[in-house]
Amino acid sequence: MTEERSADNNRAVLVAAGEERHLDELGRLAGTLGLEVAGRLEQARRDGAGYLGRGKREELRELVEASGASFVVADDELSASQARVLERDAGATVVDRTELIIRIFEAHAHDAASRLQVELADLEYRLPRLKGRNPELSRLAGGGGGGGRGATRGPGEQQLEYDRRAIRDRISVIRRKLRAEEASREVRASRLRESGPPKVALVGYTNAGKTTILNALSDAGKSTRDWLFETLETTTRLVEGSSSDGVFRPGFVVTDTVGFIRKLPAQLVHSFASTLEAARDADILILCADSSSPDLEEEIQVVRRTLSDLLTGGGDAAGPPPAEILCLNKKDLLPDHRIIQLRNRHPEAVMISALEEGGCGPLVERVYAEISGMWERVGLLIPHSEYGAASRLYGRAEIHSRRHTEEGVLLDVTLPREDVARYEAYRVAAAS
Repeated sequence: MTEERSADNNRAVLVAAGEERHLDELGRLAGTLGLEVAGRLEQARRDGAGYLGRGKREELRELVEASGASFVVADDELSASQARVLERDAGATVVDRTELIIRIFEAHAHDAASRLQVELADLEYRLPRLKGRNPELSRLAGGGGGGGRGATRGPGEQQLEYDRRAIRDRISVIRRKLRAEEASREVRASRLRESGPPKVALVGYTNAGKTTILNALSDAGKSTRDWLFETLETTTRLVEGSSSDGVFRPGFVVTDTVGFIRKLPAQLVHSFASTLEAARDADILILCADSSSPDLEEEIQVVRRTLSDLLTGGGDAAGPPPAEILCLNKKDLLPDHRIIQLRNRHPEAVMISALEEGGCGPLVERVYAEISGMWERVGLLIPHSEYGAASRLYGRAEIHSRRHTEEGVLLDVTLPREDVARYEAYRVAAAS
């Protein structure tokens, strides 16, 4: 029996065509936006006219009517003509993968820069289509701010030209604002590169548990709901250093970044600008992966390919590549035989459960092992007349001992290797 459709009907039928079909992930994306999956339909060949072939579109209409769905969600970005044909034949509102992800980003964007990036993606997506925002889908995301999303409903060619001009003008304004924001970020990043503790970036596929790891390391208190793209803004926290039993453990800063995903919409590459910078400037990359995912290997490769594309697209690297730690999270969801399989397949990886008490301990130990190669313990004798050189050590080095002598200040310190050359003229034998 056909279910009656109502104004609050959030049911959707998922469709995918072509060789790369990922309906499970599409279902999770749809669920993140509040859609209830009422059916699925796949086709191995992609049709140029209507995404699905004519016979499959007829089958789709029957499925839509039988399930009472109001939406059809496609696993790829559709051209305007494909969307119109599919919508006409299905008898339901069509949403493609790109618009779905844009709406998720819109619902989860909280800071000004992220909102601008998402608005820009939305406008670039709409410009060749000019059918305006999807009012049915907008209510699911709770709407969303953003100036410049003016009327696109006026009739006639004159109204369309007005809409095109308004969208292009708004795109220009947003790009100017984002360039200014990028310049500000570069100034802040350059200051951090000149001084400060080692930098660690958490990167990975969306929903791999990066924010949970950040919270476990630093008590950041960020939201960790089980939603795709729960984190859009980069968040940086300091993990305090320690020194005990003669072992020095320097503090480090850790940055959580937006997650990667298959078929990342080109319009949303802007939203990865801060992720690119965090990855490029990091001393260590922690590549986080959900070890319980049935697509684990592919998700790891998606992250590595996307990072490679982003880094090479930003020009030549300004130094050696960061060290990489593969972190297989959510170990608590795995049976013992699967843990053994993954350890054999990825012997270099750290397996953890960030939700367990002390679960990030092995990861922290690996981070410190990587950092230890970046520091060196040295003895320094700095003349009293050059006290400024000694004062600059505070905040940069771990000072194990300090003693005033007639010649100057005798220091036993652990320094970042990049700073050792600056103090070579003051170097003496280090204390054992």
